Amino acid sequence: MTEDTFQPWLWFRHDNRRWIGASECALAGLLVAYSVAWMLKQEEPQGTMLIDPFLAVVLGGIGGLGAGFVFSGWYGRPGRNGWYLSVFAAVLAPSLAGGLAGTCLFPGPGTLIGAYMPLWTFRFPLTFSVWAICLVAIHLHLRKLRADSPATASVFVK
Repeated sequence: MTEDTFQPWLWFRHDNRRWIGASECALAGLLVAYSVAWMLKQEEPQGTMLIDPFLAVVLGGIGGLGAGFVFSGWYGRPGRNGWYLSVFAAVLAPSLAGGLAGTCLFPGPGTLIGAYMPLWTFRFPLTFSVWAICLVAIHLHLRKLRADSPATASVFVK
């Protein structure tokens, strides 16, 4: 096999931005899941939550890692279209993260229910604020990494 052939496993090794974006999305998933668990604990009577809040936070991080790995290439693009793509990724990523977390918790129906959970949980202003702050932070950080990368620096230099 020559060097110029398509080798998809190489981007696991060479593209550190994907792992950085995935870890930042995992942290965002942890923060959003914590804010959701905190808001639900404030709203519901003691002992009526379906799962332990700590488990929900851990599953939010796992789902965020998977969704961040898939969508990290969408963050950090320059210009107005880069912001549009980041917002679109930030809307899709929680559904994928919820689907992954639901699959870890209860395969099958948990996948379907988990994918719709972000739509239900964004009704809390705190959760929406945490999500929006994480979106902006991930986008700006990955945009800086893209600008500093030698492979893409020629695109940004005028």
